[in-house]
Amino acid sequence: MNELKQLPINLALTLKNWSKGGNNYVLKGGSSNRWCGYEESVIKKLIASFNDNFYIVIHIDDQIEHDYYCIPFTKVKHLFKPEFKTKGKYPDRWTSTIIDNKFSILNSHITIDVTEYYSCFPVTKSKIEFDDDYFIEDAKAQIKIRLGQSKFRKEVLKNYDYKCALTAISDEALLTASHIIPWSHKKEFRADVANGICLYTEIDSLFDKGYISFTNDLKVLITQKNGLCKELEIKLKSLEGKQLRAPKTKNLNLDYLEYHRSKIFIKK
Repeated sequence: MNELKQLPINLALTLKNWSKGGNNYVLKGGSSNRWCGYEESVIKKLIASFNDNFYIVIHIDDQIEHDYYCIPFTKVKHLFKPEFKTKGKYPDRWTSTIIDNKFSILNSHITIDVTEYYSCFPVTKSKIEFDDDYFIEDAKAQIKIRLGQSKFRKEVLKNYDYKCALTAISDEALLTASHIIPWSHKKEFRADVANGICLYTEIDSLFDKGYISFTNDLKVLITQKNGLCKELEIKLKSLEGKQLRAPKTKNLNLDYLEYHRSKIFIKK
């Protein structure tokens, strides 16, 4: 398997792709919305050959070294459904766009955040023209950050046997390695597996925004904030007191949970 995401340079144009027996579907995306078309026959061939273990590589600007996405098919496979295929002249394919790092298949009305699979932050003309040195160093830093995020995710998901610790949902594309102490708050704890919980995306969002937290014995706390919509209140009530499954090998750091309860959790 080609681990493109871990390489420091843009190999999107030189990869051994599907047409040469490789496990990468390499495409050129439009400059404005990263528009791409996918042939159903190619997707089927890759699935048959690699059992979903392949990448969708979308390169944008040939002149910018790191301007490409390398997205594991497992992250977006649930969007490649027959009902989402392009209608009209070319019905045997799917069409995608990436806008603000959100991947979407036309007709699906679903977006997937693929920021972690982009090799650098978007480049502006002014940075290249007037601040080359800064841009190069910043791009290198961002690549290191993304590699760290990727490693953290793999270790956290493995620590929970690739299942949400609260719901047991195991569809990997819908799982998040959720930081207890947010990524932006404490740099020194970013990569600590004891600072991560494998959560289904919906639960991760509630945890990240402070609507839920966890006690030291790993039970769900819910916010008592006033003014929540009825649907959210019902959802939170259904989670209250539920037991978070303990990790397999690396236990959570209780000091991190205390930080989340005191700094992130919305008590009322």
